[in-house]
Amino acid sequence: SLQQLDLLLDTSESVIELFTILQSNTTLKSLRVQIMNNDIIDSMGTSLQNMLILNQTIEYLEIISDMYKNTNSSKYLSFLTTGLSHNTSLQELSVFIPLSGTNNEQIRTFFNVISQKNHLTELKLDFIRDPILNDHMKQIPLFYEQVLPLVTNMLKL
Repeated sequence: SLQQLDLLLDTSESVIELFTILQSNTTLKSLRVQIMNNDIIDSMGTSLQNMLILNQTIEYLEIISDMYKNTNSSKYLSFLTTGLSHNTSLQELSVFIPLSGTNNEQIRTFFNVISQKNHLTELKLDFIRDPILNDHMKQIPLFYEQVLPLVTNMLKL
């Protein structure tokens, strides 16, 4: 009857196995996962999505990762968005949003989904810039022109 779990995971297998087990878990209310290997991000998408779709008891989800290393994380946001669109139990969400490798439509879809979640009462988003671009000034327009208006619109709803 464990209700809260906080784990540090460093292999794809461990993350996938955890999310697979949690698909049918009905007691866990709070999950905090810190991912220590960026390669995991690329491989955990389907298991994360399925866990969010099938587990309708989890109320708090936090995913932490050191995303400052180069990774292809565009799939992560798509899987997260699809999972969230089917989840009805999550009340608090804290996740990273990669700006690199993520197109504007993926970000827009993510915000549209979370904007429609009436049960979601707390939201923390860590926007991670592209580590390859040394000049982060190039990414500021993306944030101000794309992300900030979506956040503003979400707050109006």
